[in-house]
Amino acid sequence: MGTFNDKRYLLPIWQEVPLNTTLKDIQWDKPQPKLKLKIITETFVSSSDSNILYETKKIEEVDGSFKYSCTCPGAWRAKDKRCKHIKELEKRD
Repeated sequence: MGTFNDKRYLLPIWQEVPLNTTLKDIQWDKPQPKLKLKIITETFVSSSDSNILYETKKIEEVDGSFKYSCTCPGAWRAKDKRCKHIKELEKRD
């Protein structure tokens, strides 16, 4: 709790509360983490060096949407963050 300019705030979110509010009055409902239904992982061999492996993941969220990630440099170089490995997984859908 913090008081500033004769107003009381719940910190760190700076939610204004009545001046007579105490910590015992605050009830915090911790948000539930977003559950992941299914994770599909594929390993790709680098085209430049067969000793290098890249891990590509397709993650299904509770709402039915998908997220993709890849450990190759192309995933962070591309403007849309979609390397050739991610595009290949997307094509299979």
